[in-house]
Amino acid sequence: MRIVIVGNYNEKRAGANFYATVRKLTNGFIRNGHHVMTLSDRDVAREVHKWGIWRGGDAAANARLVELCRSFRPDLLVFFHADKITNDTVREIRAAQPSLRVAVVSIDALFLPENVERIHRFAEIADATFITTAGHHLDQFVTPTHKVAFIPNPTDPSIETLQCFAEGDLPYDFLCTISTERSTPWRGQMMRDIQQRVPEARYAYYGLEGQRSLQGQDYFNAIASAKMGLNLNRSDDHYLYSSDRFAQYAGNGLLVFVARSTGYDEIFTDEEFVFYRDLDELADKLRYFLKNDGERQRIARNGHERYHAFFSERLVARFIEEVVTDRPLSADYAWPTDIHGSLSTK
Repeated sequence: MRIVIVGNYNEKRAGANFYATVRKLTNGFIRNGHHVMTLSDRDVAREVHKWGIWRGGDAAANARLVELCRSFRPDLLVFFHADKITNDTVREIRAAQPSLRVAVVSIDALFLPENVERIHRFAEIADATFITTAGHHLDQFVTPTHKVAFIPNPTDPSIETLQCFAEGDLPYDFLCTISTERSTPWRGQMMRDIQQRVPEARYAYYGLEGQRSLQGQDYFNAIASAKMGLNLNRSDDHYLYSSDRFAQYAGNGLLVFVARSTGYDEIFTDEEFVFYRDLDELADKLRYFLKNDGERQRIARNGHERYHAFFSERLVARFIEEVVTDRPLSADYAWPTDIHGSLSTK
């Protein structure tokens, strides 16, 4: 299959987002045997705009996609937060290639209004949208010509290469990374409360006021320096929603603490991750693993192996391909595979 993936490959950061989900899924499609071409819509628009062609950047990104599809003739077009691409551009491409299938991948949270608006916009021209939230929240995006499904945040063995579970002597016990606490001050407060309740642990906190957030290899170096990590989302009340931090922590072998309210305890067990209901339980379990490092290593190893086995980049890419092309599922996927809505020809 010929596939074009349009997304934010973020070339302006010169590789700092090497662990981005769009890169993992690109790898997944390629490793599944497909011929993949990529287009970084924001980077194309930025380069044109940089030369003083005001408002010309977005038009250039759309024209580039039309040209790419005319030359390459993809069977599948995948949009990954491709905000520069207009629906009219997709309609033009589909008019020239009636058999083309279009998929959208959204890894942002559904409690962000701008993401909900983005999904609704692309639903007008896509065959299927894949969202890293599951359950009834997906029903709002169903249309007579558009279906919706859940996908987990994938891990990639060529990207998540660390094995923190194999290390007994590391500088830090407990890692938590957030981009900032300004928008969700409760996360910063929770991080401080944990530190106050379990002062004997050595903490690596990033994103709090006065403590920089991390990207690129600095981020992976921080993971490599810790034994355990807290997957602290901006909200834990959307079924199976998680930031891609979960894949990065688990894929690199940290012992990951996960709120039970996320629902991930329905897929994984206490033999793979540390599930907690509230701050008291989290603090108790942190104290336990500080005193039982062998157990920390054993469970973290299990979690690392299961996450890579259940949520690999190849499996997630294959699921997307099967759903958008209306093929029977070829595997008993570990995550909920409910398809919200039905598909008809656009």
